[in-house]
Amino acid sequence: MLLSTLPTLPGRSFEVRGLVFAQASLNALGGGNVQKMVQTIIEQAGQFGADAIVDIKVVGSGSDHGTVIMTGTAVKMI
Repeated sequence: MLLSTLPTLPGRSFEVRGLVFAQASLNALGGGNVQKMVQTIIEQAGQFGADAIVDIKVVGSGSDHGTVIMTGTAVKMI
């Protein structure tokens, strides 16, 4: 599975399959939770029949007890 923070893949065409996301508590980001979030979006993309995720973003709430959300767009290369 190709992962990219870019919204496009230069020189490649793809069709959008769907939105993927995962979330975790800011207090729980240690201990492999970032890897779990990445694994979650990869599994979701696979359910869409995608072979890449583009435009990956990570957004936090800014508070001590907030949530971090990882989003991306599942795509199928053409």
